[in-house]
Amino acid sequence: MKEILCSKENFFSEEEKGVFAAHLCAEGIAVNVWDLFGEWVARSGPPVNFFYLKARRGGELIGLGLFLEVRPVDLRTSYKGLRQSPFLGRLAGGVSVLSRNCLCVSFRNLITANLTRPFFYRDPSLADPVMRAMLQFLKNDRKYDMVTVIDTLDHHDRYRGEGFRAYPSSSEAVLEPGRYEGVAGYLNTHKNLKKNLARKKFLSFAEITRGSLGESDLREMRACVANSIEESNVNTPCQKFFESHIFDTGAYRTDDYVHILVRVDGVIAGFHTYLESGRSLGGVLGGFNRAHTRNHFVYERVILASLEYALARNLCRVNYSLIDNRTKLRLVDSRVPCALYFYSRNALNSKVFDVTYRYNDIGRLAELEKKAAAPSV
Repeated sequence: MKEILCSKENFFSEEEKGVFAAHLCAEGIAVNVWDLFGEWVARSGPPVNFFYLKARRGGELIGLGLFLEVRPVDLRTSYKGLRQSPFLGRLAGGVSVLSRNCLCVSFRNLITANLTRPFFYRDPSLADPVMRAMLQFLKNDRKYDMVTVIDTLDHHDRYRGEGFRAYPSSSEAVLEPGRYEGVAGYLNTHKNLKKNLARKKFLSFAEITRGSLGESDLREMRACVANSIEESNVNTPCQKFFESHIFDTGAYRTDDYVHILVRVDGVIAGFHTYLESGRSLGGVLGGFNRAHTRNHFVYERVILASLEYALARNLCRVNYSLIDNRTKLRLVDSRVPCALYFYSRNALNSKVFDVTYRYNDIGRLAELEKKAAAPSV
């Protein structure tokens, strides 16, 4: 049998996209799932480079991975404690610059555009050899000091077999609209939410829109994102790059994207943008302005409106990415267990990561979910 060869590329043709049509169909998503990643590839450049990892056998494309590399990787982007401490933040920033570590990370780690699985295959029977070949390629690339992939536990044995260490991660949050007889059916399973949203004294409501947005709305949405980043429990290795470019992407111009805006006294207090792809709705970006959200249940209204939209469109799934707060944990009806898989040939990097992971944003989110699931004493 011919060897599987992998290569990093920044071009993905329409013909190549067709190779994975069966995989997309099985996942319930459409070809537009490639669009956002393609825009990141077009915009990328030091210190953040997006690329396609392609696997070929006998010159024939049989697998694809979506990755990016960050150099130098800023330690503060993965540790909330470092971001909140001026002294530790300066120290971590200096260490990051001096170490010049290059991190290779899967697109899924960014907790956005979460319909994009880490790997795609021409045929399901190729999953094992293709995935192993890709992991070996990433491990052997001398450019990378560290490789991290967040993935479902379905592939746990493959990662371990290739020398990746598994660390706890929070689950992916999913709503399955088919479980409910309308929004009322969902609210009947969340009595407190139903009671809170029935309060009439608050001038807040959710608005569902598609396509281009006005400058005033975009300005208020940017304020929501900026506020959320300050308060967020989780950051990403290319957070600043993402923030700088996301509002210029097609996500804010085309009808493939759905925007749920919650206004309080006429001002956008929170929003979430989704990609509608096939029979799935996947979160791309969200933000909440704490100055306007108190006692208005803005986060809850966003999730409820996304369910309402999914029901109206007869969609099968709404993907909210990793569980990163108690509200999401409480309101979703399905969770997909995940782990963070890490590899480094550098013994010092491996040791530091192992010792500090419990303080890592993803590690802390896993603890949040674990404590919420623990029976009360």
